[in-house]
Amino acid sequence: MRTVVIALGYLAASFGLPALAGGQSQISAHEAREQLFWHDLYGAGGTTLYCAKAFASGGAGGSLSISPIYSNKQLKSALRCITDRQCRIMTPHYAYMVSDLHNLYPALSRVELARSNAQFAELDASAQNAFDDIDCDLKSSAKLLEPRDEAKGNIARAIFYMHIEYDLPIVGQARMYKQWHRMDPPDAAENARNEKIGGLQGTRNRFIDDPSLVEQLIAD
Repeated sequence: MRTVVIALGYLAASFGLPALAGGQSQISAHEAREQLFWHDLYGAGGTTLYCAKAFASGGAGGSLSISPIYSNKQLKSALRCITDRQCRIMTPHYAYMVSDLHNLYPALSRVELARSNAQFAELDASAQNAFDDIDCDLKSSAKLLEPRDEAKGNIARAIFYMHIEYDLPIVGQARMYKQWHRMDPPDAAENARNEKIGGLQGTRNRFIDDPSLVEQLIAD
């Protein structure tokens, strides 16, 4: 699977996209990220992204994890650093990237363990359901994962957000993410989440506010 890298400056000039905002600059400490995520963003509970499992407030005593859509492994690869310390030295904004709430979703810890080392993809009918025993619609094959349809748009818009805000490459098939965005447009829950994150860290996901921007971002 090829890696699609799109030059941010070219996009802004060619398609008139809003200028790079530089990402969020409010949350950098791990403890602050955890507190805001579980007690402010999901303080009233919520639903896991990949398996649609409802949970109460507080993170369910360790059975849940925070899942970065643009994974930490992919982030380090894009920034060409290995450890968190090295990444912070090479890229001062790294701590803010890692803590950006727009890129973070709740997931079952067991599922996140598999997700963190895999890449999103469209899989054929031969792919197996990796978590059939817990009734989770998540297909896997050779370090590739295909999430349930209702999560695909959220994933695409989080990746597009990280790409445009932090000048990161789109890892995977950009046109596939565009198709996911079209198939699963922002719903009331995603809009409410965007609103809440805007209040917590001062940035919004422009692809939720204006879904048509994706059409300018990726050519068919």
